[in-house]
Parts: sequence; structure tokens; C-alpha cells
Amino acid sequence: MKLDFRVWVLLFLVMVCFAANSVITRYLVLESRVSPFLLTVIRFVSGLGTLLLLTSIRPRTFRHDRLDFSYFLGALFLGAYAFSISYGYLFIPVAAGTFVFYTFVVVTMVAYSVIEDKEKLTFRLVLGQLFGLLGVLVITFGRIGSVTLLGVLLMAATGMSWGLYSAYGKKFQIAFSYTYNSFLILGAFAVIASMMVALSGQTISSNLSVQDLGFALYMGMVSTALSYVVWNTTVKKVAASLGGLVQLIVPVLAPIMGILFLGEQVTPALMLGGGLVLVGIYLAQPRGSYEEATPRS
Repeated sequence: MKLDFRVWVLLFLVMVCFAANSVITRYLVLESRVSPFLLTVIRFVSGLGTLLLLTSIRPRTFRHDRLDFSYFLGALFLGAYAFSISYGYLFIPVAAGTFVFYTFVVVTMVAYSVIEDKEKLTFRLVLGQLFGLLGVLVITFGRIGSVTLLGVLLMAATGMSWGLYSAYGKKFQIAFSYTYNSFLILGAFAVIASMMVALSGQTISSNLSVQDLGFALYMGMVSTALSYVVWNTTVKKVAASLGGLVQLIVPVLAPIMGILFLGEQVTPALMLGGGLVLVGIYLAQPRGSYEEATPRS
């Protein structure tokens, strides 16, 4: 399948946005000391606002089903992902965190496919899981600076919850409808939770500068909401044979961005663990639909 140059550009920009989510999160919660709770609220409430705007401007293009109980489980998975990644990056750098995250996305989606879709567990899939998990063990116990066991566990939870969110979304025919209603439920929960925290007299954060707010809004409106919409549109134009190549872009880009923008260190253990994870992801990629094969962040 020959792709239009514009599709290639859009795909690359979306991958950059997905990788940027990890870098921005790490910067805000660690360097700027923004509350992970507040960051999550801003990210998904602003993301919901963007989706509402899209449906108002182009209702026929961005159509969605009415909200019902079938969307609540997906919203639960999305919420678990949202809070786990925000808190997780307090305890693990971008490079290591991204590798752990993607390993558990793939492990979860393969397990879901085997259990729910009765996919045959091949030698290639098992080998991919083993490579990925071995890479995570190297990262966890390789004495990589600022990597903690709690950080690894939170990023593992992030990957598992995102994998479940992605796998559960396959049951919905309209991808935008699933994204929209999941954001609607999570956004409403975030607003209610914020009000409850405020009424209790607790301070959510006192370190949110204008620049930090700009980063958080960018992440919610552009690299989360708009990127998901663009992804759902362009992914249908991509051949399944490109699945492995594009799937590997984010766990390569994010560590590079972490090194360039956050000054993270490259160690032999990180390179070995990351290499094992990338091999594992490639081996374990589903052989079917490209859209089902590729996780987001």
C-alpha cells in the first residue's frame, strides 16, 4: 500500500506527541513539582473540552453514540492509566518508564487476545513476552539512577490499564465514540473529585506556573485529545505490514527526548534492558489489524 506523504507526516507527528506526553509529565511532576492529581485533571478535562468543541464544529465528522454503561469500564481503565502515569513518573525517568510501560501494554493485549479472542499462543508471542519481561527486570535491578521499584510497579500498572483500555475498545464500531465517551466519564469524575478535594480544605498544588499550565493544556488538548482523533483517522490508511515499524517509534523517541530535554543518563543497563524490550515488542506484535496492534500513550 502506497501512502500519501501527508499521511506519513501525520503519523510521525502523532508519534512525537505520544512520546512528548511522557517527557512533559516527567518534567511537570518532578522538575516543576506540579501535583500529579492536578496534572491529570487538567489533562483530561481540557482534552474533553477539545472533543466537545470538535463535535460542536463538525458533528457529522465527529459523530458518537449516546453514553451508556458499556463505556464505564473503558473509562475506568483510562482513569487507571491517567493517574498511574502521572504518579509513576515521580519515581522513574522517561526512558526506563517508557520501556516498562510498553512492555506491559503488549503483555496485556496479548493476554487479552489469547483469553477473550482465543488467539493461538505461538512461540513468537511467548518469546516476545519473555524478552520484554527480561528487559524490565534488567531496568528494575540494573541500578539505573532514579529508577525505583515503586516507579516500575506504577508504570507496569499504567501499561496494563492502557492495554485493557485499548483491547476493550475493539468492541465499539465507532472509535471516536469510545474515545469521546471515555473522556466524558473521566472528565466528569475529575471535576467532581477536584471539587471534593477543594471542599475538604486540602491544597491540590501551589506550584502551577503559567508555563506549567501551558504545558498541561498542550498535553491535554493537542498531544492527547487531538492526537487520538488524528490517529484514529490515519491508522485506517496504513498497511498492517507497517505495524511493527510504527509501533517501535514511541519507545525509541521518548527515551531520546528524555535524554535531550531532561538530561537523563544513558547507562549500559538501560541500553540492554531497552534493547530487550524493543525486541520483545517487535516479536509480540499482533499479526492482524494494525489498529489493534499499536498502543498509544
